[in-house]
Amino acid sequence: MAANDGQERTEDATPKRRLDARRKGTVARSPDLTGALVLLALSLILPFALSRLGIEAMQTMRSVLVNVPSEPSGASIASFVMVFLRPGVVLFLSIAAVTLAVGLAANFAQVGFVLSAESMAPSLEKLNPIQGFKRLFSARAGVEALKTIAKSLLFGYIAYSAIAGRWEEVVGLAWLTPPAAASHVGEILHTVLLRVSLVWLGLAILDYLFQRKQIDKQLRMTKDELKREMKDQETSPELKMVMAQRRRKLAKGRMMDRVKEADVVITNPQHYAVAVKYERSSMHAPMVVAKGADYLALRIRETAQGARVPIVPNPPLARALYKKCEVGDFVPRDLFQAVAEVLAYVYRTLRKVRR
Repeated sequence: MAANDGQERTEDATPKRRLDARRKGTVARSPDLTGALVLLALSLILPFALSRLGIEAMQTMRSVLVNVPSEPSGASIASFVMVFLRPGVVLFLSIAAVTLAVGLAANFAQVGFVLSAESMAPSLEKLNPIQGFKRLFSARAGVEALKTIAKSLLFGYIAYSAIAGRWEEVVGLAWLTPPAAASHVGEILHTVLLRVSLVWLGLAILDYLFQRKQIDKQLRMTKDELKREMKDQETSPELKMVMAQRRRKLAKGRMMDRVKEADVVITNPQHYAVAVKYERSSMHAPMVVAKGADYLALRIRETAQGARVPIVPNPPLARALYKKCEVGDFVPRDLFQAVAEVLAYVYRTLRKVRR
C-alpha cells in the first residue's frame, strides 16, 4: 500500500496477523527435521527388528522344510508362501507404522494442526509453466540446491569415515561365515545411519530455527499497519457486540438504582413500567428515570416494591410515556398534566408507602 512505502517493518506481528498467516499456511516448518527424526527412529529400531527377523526367519525356514506339502496344489503352495513371507511382512508393516507415527508427530510438533483451505485451493498460477520455471531458477531454489549438495557431501564424508575406521573388518568379511559377515555389515550400517541421523537432526534444528526467524521477519508490521489493525479490532462487529452488551448491562444496573430514587412507577400494569422523578428545585418538568417492557418492566416493579416506591397502574399513560420518552427525557408537554395528576395523587394519598 502507498501508505506503507518507505516505512520499516519494526513491529512484532500481532496474534491476529499470526493467526491469519497460519490460516493461509504460512508457518515455520523444516522438512529436514521430519526426515532426520524418521531416520533416527529407523537407526534405533532396525537392529532389533532385523535381529528379530533373523530369528523368526530361521524358525520359519525349519518349519517350512519340515512341513513341505507332499502333494503340491494351489492352496498348499499359497499357504506355504504365506508362512514363508509372514515374518518379512510383519517387519515391514511395523517399520512403516513407526516411521509414519514419527513423521506425523514431527510435523505436528512443528506446526500443530493446520488445515489451510486457501493453500490447498486450486490455482492456475500453480499450473503456469512460466511461474514454475521462475520458481525453479529462483534464488530460494538455488539456496535449497546448495543446501542439498552440502548435506550430501557431509553425509558422504560421515559414511566414508565410519567405513574407513573399520576397514580391516570390511576386508576380512570374505573369511567370515555368512552370519558373522552379516553381523559386521549390520553394525557398520547401523553406525553410519546413527551418525548421519544425529548430524542431520542438528542441522534440521538449526534450519527450523532459521525458518521461524524468517517467518517472524516476514510477518513484521509497520507502525501504520499496527495502528490500523488495532483500530479494526476495536471496531470489529464481535467487539462492538460485546461492548454493547456490557453497556446495556451497566445501563440496566444504573437504571435500577434510579428506580429506587423515583417518586412513582406508572405501569400498564403488566407489560410496561415507567419510573418518574420530580424535584421542584432543580427540574422544570418530571423526568423519566427508568422504563422497560415485559421482563424489564417486572424488574422495575420488583425494585420499586423493594425500595417502597409507589406503583400506580395507568395503562394509557404508561404506554404513552414508554413510546415518547427515553431514559433521562423530561415528560413532554402533552403528557405533563396526566403525570402531574399521578404525582399529586401520590403526594396526597400514598406518601405513607415510603415511610
